[in-house]
Amino acid sequence: MTAQPVLKTDLVQTQLVKPCLVSSELDIELNKELNKELKKSTQSKFSKAAASYNTHANVQKHAASDLFSLIKPGINKNKLCVDLGAGPLVNTHTLQSVFESVVAMDLSLNMLQSSDLTAPKICADMDNLPLQANSVDVIYSNFAVQWSANFSALMQSLYSILKPGGQAYISAVVEGSLNEIKTAFAALDSNSHINTFNSELHINQSVQKAGFTINSAQKRIYTDEYTTPLKAIASIKAIGATTQNHTNTRQGLLTKSALQKVCSSYPLINNKACVSYHVVLLSLQKSD
Repeated sequence: MTAQPVLKTDLVQTQLVKPCLVSSELDIELNKELNKELKKSTQSKFSKAAASYNTHANVQKHAASDLFSLIKPGINKNKLCVDLGAGPLVNTHTLQSVFESVVAMDLSLNMLQSSDLTAPKICADMDNLPLQANSVDVIYSNFAVQWSANFSALMQSLYSILKPGGQAYISAVVEGSLNEIKTAFAALDSNSHINTFNSELHINQSVQKAGFTINSAQKRIYTDEYTTPLKAIASIKAIGATTQNHTNTRQGLLTKSALQKVCSSYPLINNKACVSYHVVLLSLQKSD
């Protein structure tokens, strides 16, 4: 039987833990109060999206399938896997057919509670992981790590908690994503209305700096199509993806005329409003 992870807090002896919003040591270099507010905003928006996430997360499901394909057939199942950014535990369920023990971890308590799947659940911040070094065999994370306040530091943390020879399967949304929405809002003002994503170069440099061996790195573009710009814009709200990790954002709700201006400026392809995500799929390994 695979040993359970050694957690950094005695609180995590139950299957469900209250959210941990304490800033990590890395926040010494950042504005602590701003970071806390951004984390709370992320948590709040994903919690509100819990009920509608599965219905609208089409691109995420395609990426998850491609990420699963990177797990080699015949892999030793006697392993402990952490589903980081598990959301409503859709991927956790699939991972249970691959690995003996799977722990679901997410920042949103509502997301974790939205599933009745039997699995250990930990509500925690990926930038302040409550796991001890060398305690996990496999990390699986789909469409989640882009919400980290410091991707480079997160990769170092993941490398630390993995056992020697441990593996990580990660999909990361990168620069170029949601450009259609960015273009539409540019007609309204110069503020940012979407999350700022890391470049593919920064992703690759960060995983290598952390010490990982890159077994595979693939770039994919996933696209959803909608009948109207309004539905396209609403789609990112339905999955909680309106969280923004910077301060140059527009405050307040859009007026009806402003929304009409945004929709009229939305780029259409064959009369369809597309929402595209540029994603890097990674298969990583910690040295023995």
